[in-house]
Amino acid sequence: MAPIWLALALAGASNAPVTVEVVAVGHVDAPATKFVLAIDLTASGASDDKAKEALAKKKAALVQQLSAAGATLVPEEPGTVKTAPVKLEAFDVGDDKSKTEDEKPSASESFSVQAPTRAAITAAQGIVGKTEGASADQPPLSSIGDTAVAARAAKRDAIAKARLDAQNYADSLGYSSATVLSVSERGDVGTIFSFATSMAARGPKSMFEPSRGDTVPIDVAVTVTFRLDGKK
Repeated sequence: MAPIWLALALAGASNAPVTVEVVAVGHVDAPATKFVLAIDLTASGASDDKAKEALAKKKAALVQQLSAAGATLVPEEPGTVKTAPVKLEAFDVGDDKSKTEDEKPSASESFSVQAPTRAAITAAQGIVGKTEGASADQPPLSSIGDTAVAARAAKRDAIAKARLDAQNYADSLGYSSATVLSVSERGDVGTIFSFATSMAARGPKSMFEPSRGDTVPIDVAVTVTFRLDGKK
């Protein structure tokens, strides 16, 4: 039989509070406040210089229309002008000179416009679609200008999830309460693993594809340390 002092010590230890560290990932879908549309524009002319001149005029007219619709140029992407020949085929089958009657140089530029609402960027897509030599094949990218508010909401969600997990530990171990001791946003291996697992659960597309919807997913991982006490 164990000495009485050892039994009392073991009993005291079993009733002592314990700490548990929980990593939780908070998530919110925040309304997008910025939509970016990538545009390709091409114009041709009798020479390289004429093609570039035609392109500049066409871009100026297009940007003016887009601006009136609420979409403005993205200054970080001025675009690069390129020149390349455009072959124009003759359609007169009776002409012996049939196949290629003329070759004209062309100039092309890629640039982006941005708008604060889906309606404005949809209007911009319509304008581009009606402009000869212009195209916008990819759906617009969506983002949030200031992520601070959304990140705070995601942290609140993470804390709520961590509390549920901690209370589950408490119930499983026979403790009545779980008290927060500390909260950390440190990016250790455990936190990174939990964050990656949470993202992967929503599918590879959500991990690697940029947002193109009306909302932008925001995820924040936090580590919360709890003290479990009040042994039942």
